Amino acid sequence: MYRGGLEDELDDAAQEFVSSLQSDSEILPFDIAGTEAHILMLYKSKIIPKADAKKLLSALRDIRTGGFDPDMNQVFEDGHELLESWVTKKAGKRAGGRIQTARSRNDQVAVAIRMKLRHDTNMIQTGILQLVSALLELAADNMDTTIPLYTHLQHAQAGVLSHYFLAQVNVLLRDYERFAGMYERLDSNPLGAGPVGGSSLGIDREITTRLLAFPDMVYNSLDATSSRDHVSEFVSCVAIMCVGLSRMAEDLVVWASDEFGFVEIADHSASPSSAMPQKKNPDVLELVRGKAASTIGDLVSVLAIQKGLASGYGRDLQETKEPAWRAAEVAEGSLHILFEVLTDMTINKARMAQAAESGDITALDVAEELVRHKVPFREAHLEVGKMVAAARRAGKHVLDLTKVEISGACSINPDTAARALSACTVEGSSERRRSAGGTSRQEQERMIRQAEESVGERFGKLEEQRNDATADIGKMWQEIDAFLKG
Repeated sequence: MYRGGLEDELDDAAQEFVSSLQSDSEILPFDIAGTEAHILMLYKSKIIPKADAKKLLSALRDIRTGGFDPDMNQVFEDGHELLESWVTKKAGKRAGGRIQTARSRNDQVAVAIRMKLRHDTNMIQTGILQLVSALLELAADNMDTTIPLYTHLQHAQAGVLSHYFLAQVNVLLRDYERFAGMYERLDSNPLGAGPVGGSSLGIDREITTRLLAFPDMVYNSLDATSSRDHVSEFVSCVAIMCVGLSRMAEDLVVWASDEFGFVEIADHSASPSSAMPQKKNPDVLELVRGKAASTIGDLVSVLAIQKGLASGYGRDLQETKEPAWRAAEVAEGSLHILFEVLTDMTINKARMAQAAESGDITALDVAEELVRHKVPFREAHLEVGKMVAAARRAGKHVLDLTKVEISGACSINPDTAARALSACTVEGSSERRRSAGGTSRQEQERMIRQAEESVGERFGKLEEQRNDATADIGKMWQEIDAFLKG
């Protein structure tokens, strides 16, 4: 279709090598919408006649509403050529010959990519808020569930399970905001930029910008067709989020092990072993971890494809699509899997509390209690460490040391040390930490309430964002229907 200036067709190997039909199938609905807006604009700008515009828009509406079955015996370089070929077959050669007027495949694919990523971002942001809502419910139900908090996978401080869930909420809300910021930069219309330098035919880019529900356009035509930093930023947001989801999945994998036994994954989220009948493997969580690595690879691919390109469109940019599509699929799938696992898992509160009692997890509480008795913190830290070492030698917890044992272990006044030890219990440890963002119930309630308000606001803004991206396109289709009837 495009090879009038070349004497020979591509040979079979070259044709297969350059083809992007598979990746273009993902953007076909958006390619159709972009083409509809372009044809309507050409008519409104008096560039093509009404009769041909009607034929083209009628053919495109048929594809949009009923699908299409093009002649696959023909050879196509990409989905755009395939679409044009089918529309031309439906609308006739003369009308079909106008479909690319004042348009290149470069701006055609650029707008379809942005529309697809806009759609994917809305889906991912919805998934984030749904997962956050599930975590907030779990937090509200577990403000009194004692659990050891870890550093280096060693017992650090006694906490409550709600604190863990709220930490994940914070991470995910930052992910949400990253997508929101990226969406603002993504949500601009490149259509009308032509191959690289615009058009001399008097097109009106404001029309397609309005029809396709973009709040603004990418004004510079060179930037519009040859830049893919929005793809890089989208995949970057996905990769950062998936790394966080991977860490949450790893926590749950560890917690579901026989050694921890903190949680039990529901049967419908677990897999058996092909050899060992007793096994209940958290395979879906392991794949959340594994697929996070693929999104990092996708980001590296997208960046590496672009880093050596000169200004202007290069066919290399075709290769940025599949990593972006894969990343979006992994993001949506991982969010859904974690939502399913978290909402249906069983929490073993007794085992968590037992684990918190198993070590000298209140050591920092004891040191801080000594600070209240005017002991400098560094001295308190050193002397409590000596008491912990003595307790380990005696095979007991530090809280169980007698005054005699305290006296033999450190230089702190035994009465002062004993009072500090008696004031610190695992059960009361979390409540003692009332600093902002700490583990006390008051802070848990405040953080839950604050997060719930934030999620409610974001759900409202997201609904507006989704409507902005779809309602105007729906209006375009209504306008097309009215045009075709007129």
